[in-house]
Amino acid sequence: MSAFATWLAGRRIRRAVIVAGLYPFPPLNILSAATVVMSASLRGPREALLDGLVALALLIAMSLAAGLDTVSLAGTAVVSWAVWIGLGWLAGRSGSLTLAVQAAVLLALLGLGVFVLATGEPVSFWMPVLEALYADLSQQGLNIPADLPQQARIMSGGLLAFVLAGTLLALLFGLAWACGVVGRDIGDGFRSLRLGYVIGGLAAVAGLLALADIQLYGVLLIFAVAFTCQGAAVVAWWAQRLDWPRSWWLALVIPPLLLVEFLVVELAALAALGFVDNGFSLRRASDRG
Repeated sequence: MSAFATWLAGRRIRRAVIVAGLYPFPPLNILSAATVVMSASLRGPREALLDGLVALALLIAMSLAAGLDTVSLAGTAVVSWAVWIGLGWLAGRSGSLTLAVQAAVLLALLGLGVFVLATGEPVSFWMPVLEALYADLSQQGLNIPADLPQQARIMSGGLLAFVLAGTLLALLFGLAWACGVVGRDIGDGFRSLRLGYVIGGLAAVAGLLALADIQLYGVLLIFAVAFTCQGAAVVAWWAQRLDWPRSWWLALVIPPLLLVEFLVVELAALAALGFVDNGFSLRRASDRG
């Protein structure tokens, strides 16, 4: 991994090709984002911006050649790359993965707020989208029972939660590559990840409002993604402390790939673990070291 990161960090054209070439293709665009994060972390926002300009030129050329919607693709790329540059620079400047993750979560919450204000009524915005989606699935022979109004209530938060999950993965990959280039290990930073009392307090308030059946547009899904990340950090911390085998993480990854139901249970358990740890540290044993 460090050899690849060193190779990628060596030339701007290499980074630009990866950034532009993989951006239009989920989930490979996570690697595109990770490259931006690595560049911003190692070299700062100016160099990452220059990388982005070269990548933008390549992306426009590719989209024109392929007959894609160049304006939409370039517009979303500029916004996405700006966020990744900011997060990468913040992590590199502060030396703190935690600070970058906290910033990403707050940006997701801000994004949800802006989306709600921009659409006026997100439920009305999503209903025709969902109706068209399920009508298309029905034409293909897939009759899936669904409560469309209920789905529309949480679609906004679900979209931002999905974006946040991809952003956090890109952040972890990018900073891991940056650490590989300079000969450091991202493991300590990840194992000490903690979202803090501000985000924890916002999550608790959101939970109470949800119990009162107040419309929150799916904001709890954003908090679920955030605390799932912290829950994984808790497990990683205990794995190191108890000296688990190096391949312990396969026990978390393989079962969900085989059974979708297990994925839901595992993510819920990690989110709960992360939320509890945020208020009552489950890693206090490190203080007694």
